[in-house]
Parts: sequence; structure tokens; C-alpha cells
Amino acid sequence: MERQEVISFLEGLVGQRFNMQSLNDKLEKVFKQKVELQNTSLLREQENDDDDLADYNLMFNIEDGSEQSGFFDIYMLPMRRKGFDGADMYITEVGYEFG
Repeated sequence: MERQEVISFLEGLVGQRFNMQSLNDKLEKVFKQKVELQNTSLLREQENDDDDLADYNLMFNIEDGSEQSGFFDIYMLPMRRKGFDGADMYITEVGYEFG
């Protein structure tokens, strides 16, 4: 997958609703490899960081030496109630840095 395709895919996530499993499944299908999506918001909560204004952030990286290799951020808002489809987050923004 070329960089522009990766960028288009990631930008297309904005405005969609997911849960961790459905988002991880979608990432693995597109990148055609195991993706370890990490919720850095949970790490912040576990460390008792009281920065309520910090973004809710999911991160993953691809290190296969291809053009799609890089570090990726997915910013989201947790939903107050789970959706009928099990979604519990709303994607607000994405960030990417290619290696």
C-alpha cells in the first residue's frame, strides 16, 4: 500500500464510530498484518494524570520496511453510551509519521 493510500484510509476513519475490536480488525484488514492498537488514554488514567483536557488517543506502528511503515495516532472521543453496533468511540482526527 502506498503512502497516499494509507493517508486516504486513515483520513476516512474520521467521523466514524468503532469499538477497539472493530477498529483493530479494520486496521489489520487494510494493513494486511497484525496491528497492536494501544489506548494511551488508559495509560494516562492508570497513572492518575488529572489532565482532563488531554486528547483520548490510540496509537500503533507498522515496521515492515515498506512504504506504509510509520507511527500512527487515532484521536477519539469516548461515547457516553454504546451504540447499537457496539461502538463506544468516535474518531475525531488522525495523525501519521512515516518512517
